[in-house]
Amino acid sequence: MAALHEFNEEVIEALCELGGLSEAEAQSFAASKRSEIEYAHKYRLSPSIIAGSILGINDCCIPSQCPKS
Repeated sequence: MAALHEFNEEVIEALCELGGLSEAEAQSFAASKRSEIEYAHKYRLSPSIIAGSILGINDCCIPSQCPKS
């Protein structure tokens, strides 16, 4: 499994591809959704799945309130 930092970078790349965002915009989105990215990493979700969830493309995968571990 990729380290959290690497996973975060993959999410940023997916945000750029799926949302047509600049890298700076994608980094800002990722920073504001850090807990969701950590949750997705913990449960080994695809970076594209979390990026889609952040963008509102697929809201079924990440709960709005991530459980505390």
